[in-house]
Amino acid sequence: MNEQEINNICEKIFCELPVNIIKKKIGICNEVFELSFKNDSYILRMNKEKKSLYGTHKFLPIFQKLKIKIPKIIKEDYSKKQFSFCYQILNKIKGKDLGVVIHEISKKNLKLIAQEVSAIFDKFNSLPPENTFGGITGLDEEKYNSLTKIIEIDRKIILKRNEKTKAIDQETIDILNNIINDYQNYFLKVKPKLYYDDICSKNVMIHNEKFSGLVDLDFLMKGDYLESIGRIIASWYGKKHEEIYINEIIKLQKLDKYQQRITKMYAILNLIYWTSEEGIQFNSNSSEVVNWENVKIKKRQIIGLYNEIK
Repeated sequence: MNEQEINNICEKIFCELPVNIIKKKIGICNEVFELSFKNDSYILRMNKEKKSLYGTHKFLPIFQKLKIKIPKIIKEDYSKKQFSFCYQILNKIKGKDLGVVIHEISKKNLKLIAQEVSAIFDKFNSLPPENTFGGITGLDEEKYNSLTKIIEIDRKIILKRNEKTKAIDQETIDILNNIINDYQNYFLKVKPKLYYDDICSKNVMIHNEKFSGLVDLDFLMKGDYLESIGRIIASWYGKKHEEIYINEIIKLQKLDKYQQRITKMYAILNLIYWTSEEGIQFNSNSSEVVNWENVKIKKRQIIGLYNEIK
């Protein structure tokens, strides 16, 4: 998507060109831009595939019903009749992703943000149980009878990517296999609940050290919500200041020792999955070149967490 295409959309929707166009560099699914006009700013999200965007359209009512702060869709088109891509224009929620600013936030405000995020977990947990496991895109819904199926699919994806990139070494593959085997009984016992899984260092917007809302709501998951807390741990494991936020969420969710162990297990699985994304180009924010420094950092985190739970 180039600047001319963006200008064409703006002329059609707003009857004027933006004063400034800023590409958002976080996220590997959609192309996202901030459009600044004289009096306001908007977020433009674009993708060749409808399924990558349509979840936000489909799931907004759920977030609204749960009274979770989210953006509103100003204009959307998935037909690709006027443009060669699907797009959404949303009002801009003020702030930056938590991961960008967390190191600047005071201990007191980190705990207040943790309260907001913990409340989101509680609101989703108040919904009735689901009947099956899997992801929901807004167009498609996976329907598996156990969590083990999803874990096995993720393992196959990881190994398939690794055939190309070799970003994951044998020690890490052994850890992946050990975890899947060791926690097989746990996976079989999990009852599926609907949750928003991509709530870690990104998609949590912070303005003036306060929670201002959630963004990028394209996918929901039916499964174990402790996995989403595992993502939070994976984002900042070993960082003292950030662990204030992690520990507050664990405290607010009243997780016992075993549940905390489970969140660390999920953190490892997520770190391995994220490592498998190195060298795989999803959009212009990602690259076909493996960032070996990132791989080393994640490997240290994986080993540290694994030593805590084995």
